[in-house]
Amino acid sequence: MKKIDEEYLEELSTIKASKHKQNIMKVLADEHVKIPSEIGHVLDLKTNHISANLKDLKEMNIVKCLNEEKKKGRLYCITNKGMDLVEFL
Repeated sequence: MKKIDEEYLEELSTIKASKHKQNIMKVLADEHVKIPSEIGHVLDLKTNHISANLKDLKEMNIVKCLNEEKKKGRLYCITNKGMDLVEFL
């Protein structure tokens, strides 16, 4: 089993405290690359709510935006770190 450090536990705790973050990660883990509106459609949530959660997850290096320069149609994927965390969800 992977050694669990304090930062990892903090991130896991933050994610487990938010059903929306958990569900966003699960969608990306299952479907690889999505734009916020597609994630919102799957989860029945507004795009602005998805985008705010994606921003938080991106800051924790759990998701990655593949085309930051785009204003619309930004593509998000889950990182290897994110995939590791999904296993605990």
